[in-house]
Amino acid sequence: MIHLDTNLLIGALDGSDGQHQFARQVLARPGPFFCSAVAWMEFQSHLLPPSLSEIAHGILTGGILPFDTAAANLAGQLFLATGSKRRTRLDTMIAATAILSGAELATANPDDFLPFVAHGLKLFAF
Repeated sequence: MIHLDTNLLIGALDGSDGQHQFARQVLARPGPFFCSAVAWMEFQSHLLPPSLSEIAHGILTGGILPFDTAAANLAGQLFLATGSKRRTRLDTMIAATAILSGAELATANPDDFLPFVAHGLKLFAF
């Protein structure tokens, strides 16, 4: 199970994106591929043609995981445990969803998620 961060969804669809090659390497691995509802919201906040949204949804063979009460509780704990930095709120939500699903998180920004490894997050690695 591989949980995709927003940057990899964008990179997979945009050949000019700096993360395109990395995204293609991740997607060449056996899935299923998921993302959190939070990462999907971030993806949807980019100005992309609707056809790309449909393609991205097709990449997510495991679906979009909800941000539910358990994820909210864990995200709050992660936020407090990692220094309560406002800029990390969405990252804590994405990390919590990945932790609870037992998936590895594939991201082009691993440094943003390193603080969560000590709390159970598994980062995707080749």
